[in-house]
Amino acid sequence: MSNVIHIRKAERHDSGTIVDLGRRTFVETYAEVGGNEALEAYVRQKFSPEKIEEELNNPFARFYIGFVNDIAVAFTKLRNDRKAKGLEEKKAVEIERIYVLKEYQGFKVGKEMMEKCRQLAIEEKYDTIWLQVWQHNSKAISFYQKAGFVVFETAVFNFTPTVQQDDFLMRLDLYY
Repeated sequence: MSNVIHIRKAERHDSGTIVDLGRRTFVETYAEVGGNEALEAYVRQKFSPEKIEEELNNPFARFYIGFVNDIAVAFTKLRNDRKAKGLEEKKAVEIERIYVLKEYQGFKVGKEMMEKCRQLAIEEKYDTIWLQVWQHNSKAISFYQKAGFVVFETAVFNFTPTVQQDDFLMRLDLYY
């Protein structure tokens, strides 16, 4: 039996699903970065129901949820209110988050979500899609490179006030 992948735009009533997916995927990815207290504090702050509801109501952001056989296993957040250094003159959209539950990585839901982001960017006539990724997340970097992204800059991610990590900025230029 093949897995059926479905992606749809998130609505306000999906906030609980995004909170759950965000917390689970973030912990799976970053548990080794900071101590448990730092990780828990970040997750409580960034993936609280109130914070996700606020982000769902932000006119500059939108979420999409990925399903495998009707089970929510991934989400992505696009935003167009920030510019990465070096892209100030470009019409650019950011993939702020693209998270897939570890047990569903390899099911191609991440690839389908990335394609959805690319299609939306093309439809909306963006020049570039960009994102920020932890330099030690080689699996994610490889995934982005396979999608056509290239590293163009570095940045610092403030995981907590006392824990920072070095990130890459990656971009995918769209040509029409």
